[in-house]
Amino acid sequence: MQNKFKLFTTLFSLGLTFLVLVGCQKQINKHGNSPNPKLVAAIKPGIHKHFHVERLLGSPSTTATFDREHWYYIESNVQTFSFLKPQLLKRSVLIIEFDNNGVVANVRKINTTNQEKIDFVKRKTPTKGKELTFIQQALGNLGKFTKPSQD
Repeated sequence: MQNKFKLFTTLFSLGLTFLVLVGCQKQINKHGNSPNPKLVAAIKPGIHKHFHVERLLGSPSTTATFDREHWYYIESNVQTFSFLKPQLLKRSVLIIEFDNNGVVANVRKINTTNQEKIDFVKRKTPTKGKELTFIQQALGNLGKFTKPSQD
C-alpha cells in the first residue's frame, strides 16, 4: 500500500512539474495582416485602383477615419511569458495612399516597433461651481419638488 502511495505522489509531482514548465513557456503571437512583399511590389502608383489592391492584398487592417483614401496593413509580433507584461517584438505598417480618383498614389512601409511612449499631462482644469459633499448631494433635492397643481 505504501509503495502505491509513493508511486502516486511521484507521478503526481512529475505531472505537476511538467505542467508548470509547459505553462511558463514563451509564446510569440502574430497579429494583423502582413501582405507578401512580392505582391506589394506589384502595386504600381498611378495604375492600380482600390479593387486591384484589395484583390492582391486582401482587405486592409484599417482605413483612415475621415477620407478613406489611406489603407493600413498592420502586422505585429508580441511575446508573452506567463503572467508578465507582453513585449512587442516587431510592428510594421504598410500604408497605401489613394488619390481622389481611387488610384494608388503612394505605397510605403514603416517600422513602428521602437516608438516612444507619450506621457499624459496629469494636471486638471479647474471648473467653476460648488463642490458638494455626498450628504449635500443626497439631501439637496429634498423639498424642491411639489405635486402639480390641479387647475
